[in-house]
Amino acid sequence: MIDASTFAISYNAFWHANTPTCEHFIRRLNLNGLDRVHPPMPASNTTSRRALIAEYAFSLFVERRKAQIAESAFDEKVAWLDTVNRLAPYAIQGLDIQSELSDEEEQEVDRLTNRLELFFNASRPIVLRPQFAGCGYVDASEGDVIFGQTLFEVKTVERPVRSSDIRQTITYAALNAASNKFALDSVGLFNPRRGQYCTLDLEQVCFEISGMSAQELLTVIIQALSSGEISR
Repeated sequence: MIDASTFAISYNAFWHANTPTCEHFIRRLNLNGLDRVHPPMPASNTTSRRALIAEYAFSLFVERRKAQIAESAFDEKVAWLDTVNRLAPYAIQGLDIQSELSDEEEQEVDRLTNRLELFFNASRPIVLRPQFAGCGYVDASEGDVIFGQTLFEVKTVERPVRSSDIRQTITYAALNAASNKFALDSVGLFNPRRGQYCTLDLEQVCFEISGMSAQELLTVIIQALSSGEISR
């Protein structure tokens, strides 16, 4: 079994066959399709632990928002333990998740968390880390945020948008269509480090990358996952 992120990144033959204009769409998106809400964060010396910084900032945002919704006390330790548990597999690959954060790392975490809180404000209903039921050989998967009726993937990176980012949101949308759990009409990307975001109508983005309607493309994905006959 694999998760939705792995499917979006690894199965290029399937995606090229069914979303042949995705790369062209991504080039246009990076050129003039992103809105800016913050200036890019300045360069820093935190590169070696960027994954830790990003995950901790998101966990802090999640725990703070959960505390606000429940009108309960916020416990920072819960966010840190959740971060360490989620990144445990990467520790084997050399990511340091045990050392305390430096002052510079703390400042980055605070800045990223604040940007997440400002973007995902109290103006719309929110679902934090939405769970999508598995389908075929794609296991149950976890998204980042459903804000109103938009499924957002948070990418705290310095690079521009990649096709795999869009594929990941579309895969979540397909899993959701199979279970009909959430009412979604759009997908989005938010990068707090670069200060950019986009919100894309689900019908439009499916047509832009595949020439198919949302129902048609999501059905193709669901049928492929269910059959298990997907080429890499």
